[in-house]
Amino acid sequence: MAQDYDRSLGRRITRWADWKEGDVDRLVEATGEHPIMYIALGTEPQTGHPYNLYGDIKSQPQALRDTFAHTKDVIPALAQKIVDRGLTRGLGTGLGTSQFVAMAAAGAFWAWAGMDMEGIDSLEFISTARPYDWSKMVYFAYSGSGSTVDSNRAARKAAEAGAYAIALTSVAGSPITQLCEDVILCAGGFDTGGSDTFHYTTRLGVSLFLALEIGRRRRPDAMDYDAMYARLMAIPDRLAEVFDYVDARCHTIARQFKDVRAALVVGGGPNLGTAEEIALKYDEMAHIPTKGMCPGRHIHGALGLTDHRILTIIVAPPGPTYKELADIARATVMLKTPSVGIVSEDDTEIAPLCDYVIRLPTDDENLFTLLAILPGQLLPYWSAVELGGINPDCQRANIPKHARVWNMFFPPGTH
Repeated sequence: MAQDYDRSLGRRITRWADWKEGDVDRLVEATGEHPIMYIALGTEPQTGHPYNLYGDIKSQPQALRDTFAHTKDVIPALAQKIVDRGLTRGLGTGLGTSQFVAMAAAGAFWAWAGMDMEGIDSLEFISTARPYDWSKMVYFAYSGSGSTVDSNRAARKAAEAGAYAIALTSVAGSPITQLCEDVILCAGGFDTGGSDTFHYTTRLGVSLFLALEIGRRRRPDAMDYDAMYARLMAIPDRLAEVFDYVDARCHTIARQFKDVRAALVVGGGPNLGTAEEIALKYDEMAHIPTKGMCPGRHIHGALGLTDHRILTIIVAPPGPTYKELADIARATVMLKTPSVGIVSEDDTEIAPLCDYVIRLPTDDENLFTLLAILPGQLLPYWSAVELGGINPDCQRANIPKHARVWNMFFPPGTH
């Protein structure tokens, strides 16, 4: 299983680009017997729980702890550089999970650093001509592997436009690091299953760390930075402490709702990014069609969609959108539709309205983005296991027609 691998900092087991033996077409045809996803990742095939993804999920407390230790001097130095250059805005690009890291991190940049920040899809950034003022903006290039072609194209576009670019990746010396002026290298090693897990957590963690250090320098009297730093650095321990509880609760919920037709995941502010990432994990691991959305999108469109066959997951820490999230919980009660609340330990309003509740030990909506990803990954993982016939490691690349499409989009050397 994944935790049995040596997770050396900045290293991956193998690269799909380095694979040289045999015929890719023949591998695609034989993917039902030996899934091509495992060949691309360089990991051992699994046929039942615990799949490799379970080990990846379980590795996150240590990966985040190691990332904070590795970057304890790097992040303050980068924060000082950003402040010295007078950069007051941030733009993060990535694909899938990488984009959602930037979206979730944005809230801390707003609240802690007083900086405007947004996260967008790499291809949207490449294909649109929005006139960014790079003299005031720091560009964050998010890529777990550092080798995703379109993420690298986005980083090249930003660098050629004159942006101060920082790569956030888990692989030292990867192509994206060659395109950026500075690099934040995250721990955790490499994926052993086919979905980003610890990459999300480690890159989000250092993004929050950076936002905190920028704020400490830009507006030192705005908040108690030392206290928030202590809370942030404690998150790896909090993740480890709640893992068994969250794991068991998610397994229970997955047994109950594995047969839903679809799911809606609702979150506001920084946790809109969390909702989007949870939805992506449902799509990738369990193949249950899922939409991530903000409360307004739900209230102004998803009410008619919601019925007893659709699960609503409400990501609801205390914050400015809590009232609207409570309204959505009340709507699920009135509509007699299933719901799961991911809430803080002290929640008393939304929790009683939900069929199942997962409580997390923080009341800060930005720190909540780090803790909430644990149920956000375990719910779809256990759903896949309980459904049977689904290998959550593979994103259906263990089926020949899916493997052909994977190879069409991600031939050797492109990821």
